[in-house]
Amino acid sequence: MQISTLRESPSLISAVVHMLHHEWSDLPNWNDADVIRQRLNLRNAADAQTLTLVATGADSALMATASIIHYELSDISEREFWLGEVVTASEHRGKGLASALVTRLIAEARQRSIPALWLYTPDQQALYRRYGWQDVEQRDVADESVTIMKLSL
Repeated sequence: MQISTLRESPSLISAVVHMLHHEWSDLPNWNDADVIRQRLNLRNAADAQTLTLVATGADSALMATASIIHYELSDISEREFWLGEVVTASEHRGKGLASALVTRLIAEARQRSIPALWLYTPDQQALYRRYGWQDVEQRDVADESVTIMKLSL
């Protein structure tokens, strides 16, 4: 497995768009592939503090992706940088790819002097607690009950 930034592997943008759209197209932020592509382009611009990581196999095919997102939820200004869009292709789940990407994104956030990362999840709280994330609140996002979590860096 190889982990790189989407900026380093721009040929994978269509695959990332497809993966995100396929996984969550029933949710508002992921129901339009063109909008997903625009967000990825902005997130991975040369001067951005945000980024997307991709994990690829020996054949260079996309296996998993994850991002640092600027204001994924923007209602509280202190919650600036978010871990999100963590997805592993179904045939590669259970192999630790998401954990590897999350670990690398935390390191990338520290290198960028980001003071804290936020995330929301409906069902992966136990996974993130193992990395030191703390529950902050329960709320509905896109008609789904989720836990907002924080990791101070």
